Amino acid sequence: MDAINNRLLAELSVKDDLAFKFGDTLDVKASIGMVVITFLGTQTAYYFDKHVTGFSHILQLCSVAALVVAAVFSILELWPRKYLMVEPEQNTASRIVELKNHYSQYEDEIGPDVLSQLTENEIKWTLERIAANQSQNSRKARYLDWAYKATAAAFTLNAVTLVIVGLTHPF
Repeated sequence: MDAINNRLLAELSVKDDLAFKFGDTLDVKASIGMVVITFLGTQTAYYFDKHVTGFSHILQLCSVAALVVAAVFSILELWPRKYLMVEPEQNTASRIVELKNHYSQYEDEIGPDVLSQLTENEIKWTLERIAANQSQNSRKARYLDWAYKATAAAFTLNAVTLVIVGLTHPF
């Protein structure tokens, strides 16, 4: 049973690390999205500065709305969150003392029982951390998805405006 628990704990520890890495990956993508949002906002401001009219003006008003939505969801994704971390060693050390005191009442050799129980505790703690961190990452991924959709809409609106201006602008 100890070998199975040790293997399970090792696999869960990898999953625990991946939850942190996934959160970092989402943040990097949102940061890149903010650069794209800034570029598109600058492009939209340029169109307004050049006094686009008619349908192009309406497209750019829609682009502004999409960019605001994209920026809001990007900020929500990037908002600092507290991830659950591995318990400090002093908590584990205090748990070892508790377990030794508990098992010393029943047997002469308490080492294997303490180690087995401690491994089961660590598995439980790791599962709790993984669930909490994955929940945060799921929320962040939804925000990033909405930011991407709004950015894609603004990009499309700006591209259509560019085509319209290119076709209608006298050179």
